[in-house]
Amino acid sequence: MSPFETRFFALAQENLDLGRDPDWDLKISESDISSMDAVAFIKLVSHEFGIEIPAEDLADVETMRGLAKYVEGRAG
Repeated sequence: MSPFETRFFALAQENLDLGRDPDWDLKISESDISSMDAVAFIKLVSHEFGIEIPAEDLADVETMRGLAKYVEGRAG
């Protein structure tokens, strides 16, 4: 895992109360993450990495690993 992924996934584990080790490749829609928690996490990630994540871009993101790659690409 890259240093970015380590930081991103640590934020997820700290802020998304999953109660288990997450499957980063599981579709977000199939995970136990509520839509309210997902929105709060997106806001946190946006703030943490200094980027904006347009809602329309999220339609193409299916997994937490995919979200991490998207954020990493935008954060540069």
